[in-house]
Parts: sequence; C-alpha cells; structure tokens
Amino acid sequence: MNATLHLVRHAEASGSDDRDPGLTPLGREQARALGRRLAAQPVAAVWHGPRRRAAETAAVLAAEIAGVDPAVHPLLDDRTPVPSAARGSDYPEHLGPWFDGVPADERDPDGAALSTAFAEVTQEAHERAAEGALVCVTHAFVVGWFVREVLSGPAAQWLRMLPSNAGLTVVGWRSDGSGVLHAFNDTGHLG
Repeated sequence: MNATLHLVRHAEASGSDDRDPGLTPLGREQARALGRRLAAQPVAAVWHGPRRRAAETAAVLAAEIAGVDPAVHPLLDDRTPVPSAARGSDYPEHLGPWFDGVPADERDPDGAALSTAFAEVTQEAHERAAEGALVCVTHAFVVGWFVREVLSGPAAQWLRMLPSNAGLTVVGWRSDGSGVLHAFNDTGHLG
C-alpha cells in the first residue's frame, strides 16, 4: 500500500497573542470543515506542532474523525529555513534583512532540521500506510519546505509555496519510492 501524507497549515489564528495565538472563530470553522473532509477517508494519525494555533487546529479537525486523537510532535514546530553564510547566494539578496529578523527559536540554518523532520514524517507515513493517511498540522514555512523536499527543488523554492490557513497539501509516493505532490494548498473544503 502506498503512503499518503496530508500537510495542513494551521487555521486562522488570532492576532491578540503575538507569540502563540489561538484560533479565531473563523479558524475553528476552517478546522471543522477540514476535519469533515478528512473523515471521508482512513486517517492513521493526526500530528501537530507544539504551538497553540497548530494544536487547536488539530484538536478541532480530529474531533470530526472517528477514533483519532491528535498528538503533539516537535518535528512540526514553526521553523524558518535561513541560509547559512555559505548558502546565502542560493536566495535573492534582497531577503537578507528579512532572514536577519527571524527569531532565534525559529531559525533553521539551511533547513537542516526541516529536512530531517521531513524524512522522519515520511518514514512514519510509510509505516502507517495500511491504517490510512498521516495528517500533520504545522506552519506555512514547514509545509513549503516539505513540498520543496518532495519536488527536490532549489533551496529558495519554499518561499514561493505559502499555503492558506487550513490549506491541504497531499503527498504520496510511487512504487519506486519517489514522492508525488498530488495537491498543494487545496481549500475546496472552505468553499
């Protein structure tokens, strides 16, 4: 059986808490709508990053899926792949000041931690393939980097792939083990 990975950007978060906001009422409805959509197919597990907006999204959507309890996973925390000095030329020069402003706790030099996270999440998706899809609720930059990994794209490609709140990205694998991007930022459930 082929593995399926559902990557979800957290639903709309409130701006009232800059460091770790929870969901807005619209965000809760977005998460419910996505949960109803995902409930139509087998789901092996729902993982989420440790930040409040990801945890709340996972809890609301998992409530729509029978027999699945969300679980926190540090691999899905909010990270920003920032170029090291040796890899700075891989990115547009005008982004230097923006990268300099990324908070220390979110910095991931050259996306090393995110690449490792993608490999581990992929392995888990393969191990649980017979049970259903692995759903991972995380953040925009994480989804973008994971998609870049699937596409084997250049380092800066993740910057062009920013999913919407509660957007669904679907990854599968061919029998030869190569990844396939089935959908990116699907928001049909938000209709």
